[in-house]
Amino acid sequence: MVPTELGAEEITSSERRVFEALSRSSLAGTALHSLNLPDHEYKLTAELDFVLVLDVLILAVEVKGGQVSCRDGIWTYRDRAGHHRTSREGPFKQVQTGMFALRDRLRQRHGQPIDDVAFGFLVITPDVDLAGSFEWDDETYCGRGPFNRNLTKAVERACAYWKAKQPAANPIPKQLQTTLLRDLRPSFDRSPLLDARASELERTIVRLTEEQYERLDLISEEPRVICHGGAGTGKTFLAAEVARRQSLLCRRVLFCCRSEVLAGFVRNRLAGTNVDVMAVSKLKAIKPYDVLVIDEAQDLMTFDILTKLDDAVRGGLSDGRWVMFLDQNRQAHLYGDYDHNALQYVESFRPVRPNLKFNCRNTREIAFQTRAYTGADTGVATAGAGPEVSFAPVDDRASETAALDARLRALREHEVPPEHITIVSLRGDWENSAARDLRDARKGRIAKLTPSLATTWPGTSMTWASAVDFKGLENRFVCVIDIDSVESETELNLLYVALSRPRAGLWIAVTPLVSGQLRALFKEHHVGAMDAYQKAKL
Repeated sequence: MVPTELGAEEITSSERRVFEALSRSSLAGTALHSLNLPDHEYKLTAELDFVLVLDVLILAVEVKGGQVSCRDGIWTYRDRAGHHRTSREGPFKQVQTGMFALRDRLRQRHGQPIDDVAFGFLVITPDVDLAGSFEWDDETYCGRGPFNRNLTKAVERACAYWKAKQPAANPIPKQLQTTLLRDLRPSFDRSPLLDARASELERTIVRLTEEQYERLDLISEEPRVICHGGAGTGKTFLAAEVARRQSLLCRRVLFCCRSEVLAGFVRNRLAGTNVDVMAVSKLKAIKPYDVLVIDEAQDLMTFDILTKLDDAVRGGLSDGRWVMFLDQNRQAHLYGDYDHNALQYVESFRPVRPNLKFNCRNTREIAFQTRAYTGADTGVATAGAGPEVSFAPVDDRASETAALDARLRALREHEVPPEHITIVSLRGDWENSAARDLRDARKGRIAKLTPSLATTWPGTSMTWASAVDFKGLENRFVCVIDIDSVESETELNLLYVALSRPRAGLWIAVTPLVSGQLRALFKEHHVGAMDAYQKAKL
């Protein structure tokens, strides 16, 4: 399949279904999706939905989804939303002229060898079965029934039909197939720049999922809520939205978390509202609030902190109105003082406990790798497909710096703005970080994450952050460095945070020691990760 996977761009659902059916088929050859034809007999440009370069012939495929009808020579196409368009040119004429345009263009470029190649076409209507007509032969058409039963058989039937019509044509030699694919592929298989792909993902990510809407409705009706969700399920986004909505009801609202960096980030998101945002360390003797919204609540599960929170909400934790967003997937122990008894104490007040199952931050690739190496339930990724996760082998600090520098150069070549890149250090020590020796660092082009910077996140520069400080934040592209080991619980917790932060691109520097440890973790967790990945594809 070229491309190997369809992106999030506007593509009809019928084309997607044909794409998936072809990708599962046993046909020998290559299926090219959406081929533009700059030369056409009577159109300025034309497009073929699919071109199959098979061993025996080249088959042009036209896909018409939804309702298809023809009356008095006028074809009408109606999609599932009720939109329709009409045309005097039916799908058979359309694909036939497209096939001839393709053949003529290849003949101009490659000469006599194309005369020995058989060409044909096939029309697919995956939603309906058209009545037979003298205007086309049955072998050139695949309706809903044959499509659902066996598309491979329908394609093979069309191939046999067209081969019989062109008995002098020969099988396409492998060398010629390679030449044709090399000629055709650049028209539609050049990967867009990474930042352009990230922008497309962004449009998907920023929309609230239906699941999140349901959780907001539930939270607005219940006085006490503990909402569970893994990294990327939108907890901070929802927490800020809950706080904003409660404020609109003329209630005094306090948004609280442990990290001063995260507090700075949320303060910026809630600018212009009446919500007060504080790190728990800043809580003093205050007049109790009507509503308490807590993000990253697993970081606050100590009885000392709960005492502060109890004083901060009217009615206390037992009778007050509060919402906690919690991730127990390897984030609970980052600060070293998590007390499970404290969580049980909070749960004794009988809060409702909705779960967030869909990951609306990470691509399928990132969600898969995070789960495969940490075992954490990151939810079913709904943001779509993105670039492959990259692992860079390094031996020491110098080679890690060189590998990181090469990665940053590659991102610049793909026109990724510096503010869309964050370097996350598991070691968390700038003085001993591989990033400190970068030319960008010497030139002052890397900003260290601080509470002040978080208020204008992502700022205007490339950023460096410890995994602990970056918890709760995200960026388009993340480079993970300074991994000394991933054996202890603390190290795995840090790895989970780092791997789950990017929205589009993830790059990881690994030493031979860490690589071996990751292989062992993958062996332990890959089955669950693959199951979640397959659900995400569906």
